Amino acid sequence: MIHLHTQSAFSLLQSPIRIEQLVKKAKMEQKKYVALTDRNVLFGVPAFLRACKQYDIAPIVGLEVEASVGETEKIGFVILAKNNEGLASLYQISALASRKEPTLDELAALQAGCALITYGDNDALEAALEQNDEKQLVAWLRRIQDAFEDLTIAIAMNDSRYRANLNGTLRDTARRCGLPTVALSRVLYLEENEVEDLKVLRAIEKQTTIEDPALLVSYGRYFRTDAEMERLYEPADLEMTEQIAARCHLTEPFAQSQLPVFENKLGIDSRSYLIKLCKAGLAKRLNGRMDPVYVQRLEFELSVITSMEFTDYFLIVYDMIRFARSRKILVGPGRGSAAGSLVAYCLGITHIDPIQNHLLFERFLNPERISMPDIDTDFPDDRREEVIAYLVEKYGIDHVSQIITFSNLKAKQVLRDVGKTFGYPSRELDQITSLIPSIQGVPMTLQGAYEGVPAFRKMVESHSKWKRLFAQARRLEGLPRHTSVHAAGIVLSRKKILDVCPLFEIEGGLHAVQYTMENLEPLGLIKMDVLALRNLTTIDRILRAIEKAGKGRLEIFKLPQDDAKTYELLAQADTVGVFQFEGDGIKALLKKVKPRTFADISVTLALYRPGPMENIPLYLKQREHPETIRYAHPLLEPILKETYGVMIYQEQIMQIAQVVGKMTLAQADSLRKAMSKKKKDVMESYRTTFLNGAMAQGIERPVAEGIFETMEQFAKYGFNKSHSYAYSIVAYIMAYLKANYPLYFYQSLLNSVIGASEKSAEYIYECTKRNVPILPASVLRSEEGYVIEGNALRMPLQVLKGIGKSVYPKIIEERKKREFADVFECMTRLNAVKVGEGAIRILIDGGAFDEFGINRVTLRENLAQIWNYARIVKVEDADEIRFDFSIASKPNLTRYEERPFEKAQRERDVYGFYLSEHPIRTLRNRRYQNVPTLAQMEHQLGYVKALVRVVRVKPHKTKRGDMMAFVNIEDESRTSEAVVMPKLFERVKDELKPGALLVLEGKKEKEDSILANRIALVVLSPES
Repeated sequence: MIHLHTQSAFSLLQSPIRIEQLVKKAKMEQKKYVALTDRNVLFGVPAFLRACKQYDIAPIVGLEVEASVGETEKIGFVILAKNNEGLASLYQISALASRKEPTLDELAALQAGCALITYGDNDALEAALEQNDEKQLVAWLRRIQDAFEDLTIAIAMNDSRYRANLNGTLRDTARRCGLPTVALSRVLYLEENEVEDLKVLRAIEKQTTIEDPALLVSYGRYFRTDAEMERLYEPADLEMTEQIAARCHLTEPFAQSQLPVFENKLGIDSRSYLIKLCKAGLAKRLNGRMDPVYVQRLEFELSVITSMEFTDYFLIVYDMIRFARSRKILVGPGRGSAAGSLVAYCLGITHIDPIQNHLLFERFLNPERISMPDIDTDFPDDRREEVIAYLVEKYGIDHVSQIITFSNLKAKQVLRDVGKTFGYPSRELDQITSLIPSIQGVPMTLQGAYEGVPAFRKMVESHSKWKRLFAQARRLEGLPRHTSVHAAGIVLSRKKILDVCPLFEIEGGLHAVQYTMENLEPLGLIKMDVLALRNLTTIDRILRAIEKAGKGRLEIFKLPQDDAKTYELLAQADTVGVFQFEGDGIKALLKKVKPRTFADISVTLALYRPGPMENIPLYLKQREHPETIRYAHPLLEPILKETYGVMIYQEQIMQIAQVVGKMTLAQADSLRKAMSKKKKDVMESYRTTFLNGAMAQGIERPVAEGIFETMEQFAKYGFNKSHSYAYSIVAYIMAYLKANYPLYFYQSLLNSVIGASEKSAEYIYECTKRNVPILPASVLRSEEGYVIEGNALRMPLQVLKGIGKSVYPKIIEERKKREFADVFECMTRLNAVKVGEGAIRILIDGGAFDEFGINRVTLRENLAQIWNYARIVKVEDADEIRFDFSIASKPNLTRYEERPFEKAQRERDVYGFYLSEHPIRTLRNRRYQNVPTLAQMEHQLGYVKALVRVVRVKPHKTKRGDMMAFVNIEDESRTSEAVVMPKLFERVKDELKPGALLVLEGKKEKEDSILANRIALVVLSPES
């Protein structure tokens, strides 16, 4: 007996079964076959086939699909692939089902190679049985019998006495129609008690609790044993499961594709065209001076690329970039190991000279290890879709696809989701989830948190309800929750993608392959990364603004690499808004490194990574005192001199293997990979090669062994130099623009964070430090984004909270008709275009009417009068609104005095940050004249007292599991950091929020950090 109707967790939130557990269970039950029949989708097929191969069991791939057979009637089918042709049919059916519910005729047209089984649950067949309508039942059976060549009628859910009675009628009727029957017990979970897991999943899907009486729970849908099935079903129906299973044979390899052939305008073969392009590109890069070193490297790379049959890949990427540039779409300098390719440099795919910068082609494409090339290309995030549309237009919608990804139930998410189904309050769930640390790049599991975070374990053990939550959440942790789309990956195929892989329709008529990216290469589907980079959007806007101002178009890839202003900015870590250099930690490293060359920028980026950070003290020491550097052998000096004797880059490991061990660069790359992955057997074989090569040139064995051990130690953490250099180019461009064109830089930067008040506040504070005035939003002058006014930046109206797309376009459009004469005429016209009184109050508090010469409190207190006047002078005719200002006199306003703090506080309420007057300055002048500014105490160590505003709170878990915080603070002079240890944090955590004003006392042990021992919240009165 074989279970032919089995769903997995890839029927999202409809089953808790993990693929490997399903196959393992079938093997334990001594089954020869195991089926996977998820609802409408084939997401789990690659993992299923791998698991079947691992456990030596025959796979049956299928789908559960409903087909419409009338206006409202449906019949459900389990569709199994009998062979590879059937698998191809499943691809078609699944793609169709992702778009719409298939009709019976559509399903019939796609049945080749498939066996179909009705599954008889909540469909037209069941309805006819329940209504005892034999005539209708026969009609349905005849209809599907005529439609399908290989059809079996399911005798399903005989564990229900009611269904068993109905199934007797169904069996008899089917046999009279000449249709075979089969025992079909739908499997939604493996063990009987796992119905609770299914109940929770369905509650998550329905966003309800497990106590909800409307929640549908499928009891008895577990992987029944043969003995249980024999008690429930007739022997002939059980035997039929074996017969159907035996008809299902999938044979590898499955259908495969290749990259499309690139059609060039010369009509020549791809190899010749690539060589022609590269030679022309090299001549252009070298200004016609054909250096033999470059020529030889180019010939080598081309021989590797053509022998590995990747010519079309390079041409497709080249053409994509050519298109983008033809549309004035900014393209990044290239990232990742592709920067080590001279071919990529000649084609304009990358903008880093790999020879001049000692970047290695073999790190990108190893001729001794066949793996697909991987070229990541960056575009501005507001223009990426144009590039994808070009690929679709050029290669066809059937040959281009995005790639599916899954959002899984990770530790925090699964606790929240399960807790909600248990009816636990959100605030309590916040308490327990906040104890799970979030460490970038290190996924935290529930078990890992339980074992490694004492506070989390203590809370779990503190009450039975938390134990229950933890136990249930662990059972569901890691299951897929919903689908998403890979942020960058695009698949191109010579064949129609649907011929080799199932597709899933996503929004906008686009589709994604149903298999995740690691499963595509065996099918010959190549992933190309088309990335959206917000920083490129920022750069592009800066360049356009500079050009529009008549200052010419900057060639960003030809900027001087020795610009003094840029290096001064980097040395001071004045890098807010600069790609890769915004974090506090890397800014601290920048201040220590004080980059003087482009190579220094790259090293800084490479060092500031988990692992390489361990080498920071050694690097800084040897950089400061190069006379202390000791090389194990003179051959190492040319390789390590750039990084002051420290192995930082993966490429350095490879160069040492080549120069010292006399290995080829291809072997060196394989060694590097083996070292980083700790593959002992591979490392040992290469160790022998390395030592023999070293000793062959007179290097003593102990010295060679020492070098190899050092390489092994550093290879674990070495960073890809090509990647670091590529990132450094973008960082340098942004630093250059910030240093030399600050007004345009901040304009673009602020436009990129409209709607994010915390980031806006950070960038506006930067502007004030750099003497770039920020002018408030104005009904007279503001546009949709930040605009340059003289040497200042004018804020847009939409920065104000509550002034969204339903409001600000009306104001701008009305102003374009003619200028506003005064505040009365302005408000009258805004009233007429249905800008509400609430929006007017926000505009007042944000200073948008300041230029009319009436202070904000006066406008606010007199608004009722002004608004009434606006209604009186507005005359509404049948088809237009006009104004008759002779009807009433302008209101006589009562004048009020503005209080600075109240003004500042109202600004913060509508902007999300302080603008015209920092409250710290106001407070200091009135109540805290004796408390120095952060700038005044910059070099002071020991006890300090400061009056500050909280910018950002970064909670942190200590090794003991207690919560502490690193707090970014500011006053009117500068920013700094306060460290709040666990005991103090526990007392003040509710008050420690962004925007809070504090008097902070503590110990200053270094220039930019205060260890807090006392914190007092400043409560302000309106008179402040």
